[in-house]
Amino acid sequence: MLYGMKSQLFWDGNKRTSTICANKIMIENGNGIIKVPDNKLQEFNVLLSEYYSVNKKDKIKQFIYNNCIDGITFENE
Repeated sequence: MLYGMKSQLFWDGNKRTSTICANKIMIENGNGIIKVPDNKLQEFNVLLSEYYSVNKKDKIKQFIYNNCIDGITFENE
């Protein structure tokens, strides 16, 4: 998802398209979906800009893991 956003693969809508592709993979594997909560959008955009400029994705990956994955399913439930 982050690669697609940064690489600007499309003329427009790179963040939306990359998120949709990531969610397809997440859903197929029973891992919920990625969605940035409204109250976390500003922080997400700051971290995304940092990723764009210095190419380090550790902070934004951790942010996404902690704040943006919804509906995780577990095999034993």
